[in-house]
Amino acid sequence: MGFLNSIFGGSQRPPSERIERVLPPVMAQSLENPGTPLSDIGSWGEFLGLPGTNDDWMPPVSERTAMACSAVYRCVTLEAGVIAGLPLKIYRLSADGQREELPNHRLMPLLQTAPFPGRALTAFSWRELWGVNMLLWGNHYSAIRYDNAGRVIGFDAYMPWQVQVVRLPGKRGINFYVCTDDDGNSEVLHQEDMLHIPGPGFDGIKGLSRIQSFARGSVGLARSMEERTGRVHQNASMPSGVMQVPGKMSDPAFKRLRRQLEEAHTGVANWGKTVIADEGSKYTPFQLSPQDLQTIEARRYQVADISRFFGVPLHLLNETDKTTSWGTGLSENTLAYLIFSLDADLRRIESELNYKLFLGTRVFAEFDRDGLLSMDPAKTASVMQSEISSGVSTINEARRKKNRPPVKGGDTPLINSTNVPLTTQAAKGPDNAPPVPQPSPGQQE
Repeated sequence: MGFLNSIFGGSQRPPSERIERVLPPVMAQSLENPGTPLSDIGSWGEFLGLPGTNDDWMPPVSERTAMACSAVYRCVTLEAGVIAGLPLKIYRLSADGQREELPNHRLMPLLQTAPFPGRALTAFSWRELWGVNMLLWGNHYSAIRYDNAGRVIGFDAYMPWQVQVVRLPGKRGINFYVCTDDDGNSEVLHQEDMLHIPGPGFDGIKGLSRIQSFARGSVGLARSMEERTGRVHQNASMPSGVMQVPGKMSDPAFKRLRRQLEEAHTGVANWGKTVIADEGSKYTPFQLSPQDLQTIEARRYQVADISRFFGVPLHLLNETDKTTSWGTGLSENTLAYLIFSLDADLRRIESELNYKLFLGTRVFAEFDRDGLLSMDPAKTASVMQSEISSGVSTINEARRKKNRPPVKGGDTPLINSTNVPLTTQAAKGPDNAPPVPQPSPGQQE
C-alpha cells in the first residue's frame, strides 16, 4: 500500500516503510560503456561504424578507458581521496545557535568505519566511491537500509550503470530508482530511500557524465596522441644518430663496427652510454625535430585542458613545467582549488546527507575543512596559536584537534599576547580606555 499511496497521492509514506521489489524492464547494456543501453541508436551507430556517429580520429572513450589517461586518473583519484580522507562529523544545533559535536551518534560508525557492518566495504572505500562515481559518471547511488523501527542500519552502494532514475507522470518532484545488482536482483526505491549524490546537470535530477558529456573530445585527443607516440617509438625507422667514417669501409670492418655499436649501446641496460669512435670516425646524434617538439607541447596542453574540466590546478597533476613548484604561488593555487572546486563537491555531499538522513531535526553532517591543514604542521600551529591568543579557541579545544588530553584551566578563553583570561580582560577594560570619572564630594550621598 505504501508504494501505491506514494504514486496515487495517498498518505505520505514514513521513512521506514520499504518499497516492494518489482522487476524493471530488461535493459541490455554495452560492455564498453555499461551506462549506455543497447537500445540507444547512437551506440549501435558507433558499434557498426556508421558515418556521422563516431569520431574516427580518436580511440573509443568511456569512463573506464578515460582513467588510462594519466591526467584524468590524477584528477579523479586526487579529489576522491580527499573526500574519503577528510573528517566527516555530525553536529547538533542548539536553540541559541551553538554547535555541539556528536562523536557517539549512532550513524558515525556507518560513516567512519563501514557503511554496512559485517560486509567487506570500508567507509573509506565507500566514500571514495562518492567521488569516483560523481566525477566520472556524474552520479553516486547508495540504497539506505532500515530496521523494523525505521532506523538507518546501513547503506548498499550501487554502480551508476545499475540504476535508472524514473519520474512518474503527474508526480513532479518525486523520483523512483530502479536498481539491478550484479546478480540480477532488482528493486525499486523511493527517493527517500536512496542516497543520490549528483554532479552538475541540466535538470536538477541526474548529473551528467563529465567524460561523455563534456571532456570526451579532450580525453580522446590525449589518448590519440599517446597511441600515436607509442606507434612511432614501436615502429620508428629514424636512427638515433649517424656514424661518419673517413674513406671507404670494407664489409668486414663495417660489420664489426655495427656489431660493436649494437652490443654496447642497445637495450635498456646500455641506455645513455658514451659512444667511442675509433679510426677517425665521428658520431653525430640527431636532435628533436620541430614536429617532435610540437607533439610534446600538444600533450602538455591536453593535460592542462583536462585539468580545467575537473578544476584541478596543474601543479597538483605534477605538471610544473611553466609554473613554480613551491612557495607562495603554489599555496595560493591550492587554496583556490579548495575554495572554488573541491568545496562545491563537499557541499553536494553534505546537502544530500542532511536531506536524506537528518531532515526535520537540528542534527546535521559536515566535513571538517580544517582537516586539510593537518598535513601542514607549521600552518596548523600558526592557526591554532592565532585562535588561542585571540580568544576564538581554548587551549583544550586546540589540544582536542591534535588528539591530546585536556589540561587544567585549558577551557578558559585567553586574549592578547600575554594570554590572560578573556574574562579578566573584559573586567579590566582596554588599556587605552579613559579613567572612570569619580563623583565629587558634593555628589556623594
